[in-house]
Amino acid sequence: MSNTNEIIAAIDIGTTKIVAIAGEITPNGELQILGLEKVKSLGVVKGVIQNINQTIDAIREVVTKLQEKTNLKIDKAYVGIAGQHIRSLKNRQFKYIQNSSQTVTQEDIDTILQDNFRIPIQVGEQILHVIPQDYVVDKDKGIKNPIGMAGRRIDGNFNIIIGRSASARNIENCVKAVDIDIEELILEPLASSLAVLTPEEKEAGAVLVDIGGGTTDITVYFDGVLRHTAVIPFGGDVVTKDIKEGCHLLLKQAEALKVQFGEAIERLADMDKVVNIPQTGGWDPKEIAFKTLAQIIQCRMEEILDRVKYQIDMTPYGDKLGAGIVLTGGGAMLKNLDVLTKERLGLDVRIGYPNASSKIKLDDAYQNPIYATSIGLLLKGLNKSLNNTNDRIETQPRSKKNKFKFKRFFETLFDN
Repeated sequence: MSNTNEIIAAIDIGTTKIVAIAGEITPNGELQILGLEKVKSLGVVKGVIQNINQTIDAIREVVTKLQEKTNLKIDKAYVGIAGQHIRSLKNRQFKYIQNSSQTVTQEDIDTILQDNFRIPIQVGEQILHVIPQDYVVDKDKGIKNPIGMAGRRIDGNFNIIIGRSASARNIENCVKAVDIDIEELILEPLASSLAVLTPEEKEAGAVLVDIGGGTTDITVYFDGVLRHTAVIPFGGDVVTKDIKEGCHLLLKQAEALKVQFGEAIERLADMDKVVNIPQTGGWDPKEIAFKTLAQIIQCRMEEILDRVKYQIDMTPYGDKLGAGIVLTGGGAMLKNLDVLTKERLGLDVRIGYPNASSKIKLDDAYQNPIYATSIGLLLKGLNKSLNNTNDRIETQPRSKKNKFKFKRFFETLFDN
């Protein structure tokens, strides 16, 4: 099997599926997907691993399929973390500027950012991400990039993402059990946003609603910065269970009904259409009206959307979301869900496909919201690799002979 430093792999451990994906960085700094495989997830509930052995078996199966398909040896990967244990808090850190020129340096920024990792949190938790919001230099507020500004003190406002340590360790143990090292553990909604939201949408203000099998993840962006994140402990699976109980069906029948014939608005369902469920396993045959199916789905989706609205209302950006709401994940494919969301929340809505980044070219097979997180994890790896390349070049001496060469390199690297 081939192995190269230009290969990036990612694993998305979800409630309903586990996805393994690999891509290669091209010479012009783009990412080409080499292969993607998925298997059914059996050991994960609401985004949290609850059966170690089942999860290990599923990860091993999907990684083996990917390696056979791509002829690659996968030994490291970017891995997502999610679940209702995820929470965020706001924090402020400051530092007096003590260098001789009394200007803010990158070292000052790094210092106050790292100080956030030392704040007290609850026992059994760990800090996953520290996301800068803005800075204050002396009395100048709302500064995005303070480097080079003159002043005596710098304050930073940060959004800190926190998760349960045991959940993170369980993910690490399962991945390492199949001989794969974790490059970085990444909050899944952050990964999805890389694949789905454009920089313009993040600048204008947008809410990404990622509807997975076990949970619905919410991220709020404004002025190009992640402002709020939350997890709702409901997703597509609870809709399937409602159909199962409401129509007295098997779980697999309810899932098939939801995917093939379900829609999110009862009044738009065809009044005259029914689905015939044949007799199976001693169960009598049934007829399920499209209207009945839509009514069950709408009730649950309205509950999820009301919780989305509550999270938006918790922020000061509810009336500043110029780009509205972007729905992604498997649940986003539910017919007329975008219409229901617009009616319920009063914002513009679109379905988010993982094609927002110009750094990656996707075949039609990957143009599906269910792969938003997987492709976002790859993009995270691409960005990190490009940044590392940038750092290596910056440490090399710049002679007059190669100055133009480096300039052209960076223009190509960041042209998109």
